[in-house]
Amino acid sequence: MPSKRDVLAQFSREELQSTVEAFELAVADRRVREQLVEAIASSKKATLVDVLADFSRDRLKELCRALALDDAGREKAALVERLAGSKAPPGSVRPAHASTPPTANAAPRGGAPAAVQVDLFPGERLTIDRLEAHLWASADILRGSIDSSDYKNFIFGLLFVKRLSDRFDEECDALVAEGANPEDTDEHQFFVPPRARWASIQRTATNIGDALNKACSALEEKNTGLEGVLAGIDFNDERKLGDAKNRDAVLARLVQHFSKLNLRNTSLSEPYMLGRAYEYLIERFADDAGKKGGEFYTPRMVVKLIVEILQPREGMRICDPTCGSGGMLIECAHYLERHKQNPNNLSLFGQEKNLGTWAICKMNMLLHGLASAKIEKGDTIRDPKLVDGGVLRVFDRVIANPPFSLVHRRRDALQHSTV
Repeated sequence: MPSKRDVLAQFSREELQSTVEAFELAVADRRVREQLVEAIASSKKATLVDVLADFSRDRLKELCRALALDDAGREKAALVERLAGSKAPPGSVRPAHASTPPTANAAPRGGAPAAVQVDLFPGERLTIDRLEAHLWASADILRGSIDSSDYKNFIFGLLFVKRLSDRFDEECDALVAEGANPEDTDEHQFFVPPRARWASIQRTATNIGDALNKACSALEEKNTGLEGVLAGIDFNDERKLGDAKNRDAVLARLVQHFSKLNLRNTSLSEPYMLGRAYEYLIERFADDAGKKGGEFYTPRMVVKLIVEILQPREGMRICDPTCGSGGMLIECAHYLERHKQNPNNLSLFGQEKNLGTWAICKMNMLLHGLASAKIEKGDTIRDPKLVDGGVLRVFDRVIANPPFSLVHRRRDALQHSTV
């Protein structure tokens, strides 16, 4: 019969760290694996039964095989009993089908498994086609119960949080290898606080909407560049997601769906493919939304034609005063790439009235590696934000698909505007 330490020795570092966080155990240095094992092994409240209770059946079988134990059977309780050496109390181990599909690794209460690849062989990288298909499948979880113009925000938000968390973990691994402190905020492009890390989100079984809202707030609090980007997404919205029971069921499925993706740079087949997948989702959501889709999306070929006519070049200042989800500005960057120029030498500016669309635009820019783009919130006509000293800024190119159907009832006020 393996000891508690023997079982813990088979845990990944992420699983150990997550267990320490879940049971609020004191560890001098969480980078040191031996200290993590010691803290859990000596804890009376972090029993193996509790730690293993929410592991997926496949993960429990892996642990059994690693410890030369019988991995036969489909009952999770029996597998936990073999590993823990004691019978699990009734109800402490959830059935494999209770909250996660058979192909997904459930998040263990004491720690999430290492990132799970979907239908990929070892060493194989995620392709854009597989990523797009998986992301669009996430809409099926919401489709039918939520209007298509609403559910895009939940999916965009979860994708963004998952990407930030995976990239943060990747940076942490590199810092540990270099002997640096992975919790140093200055060492990360975006610092992900513990409650916003995917392992913590995966462990949440109830009040998932509240946990996601708090995760988004924590991200914005720690990263000024994200201020307002996630605040408009309410994962606890009863009007859109139903009562508490229904919200937990839907959000649990979404979290587990995104948990199948490893969004670290090393797992992606090409740079900025997440940005391309994001554009794909925007296009699909616009199609789903019908007429409403025109509020945040202009067809790709129309955008490409306009950019080809404008011929942006390195060093230019380019503005889209009605930027929507940012597709026109991003296409300007793509244009430079196609012409062997550096898109980072563009200065991109935009303004968007709809706050939800503004947030999508900000996320879109970040996922395309265009973090320096200045995207303002507000009505371009009544409250222009792209000004210098009270005077409208001057740009080398202005590109826009303005809302021609918009009725301006304050004509007199606009005629006497000081800007």
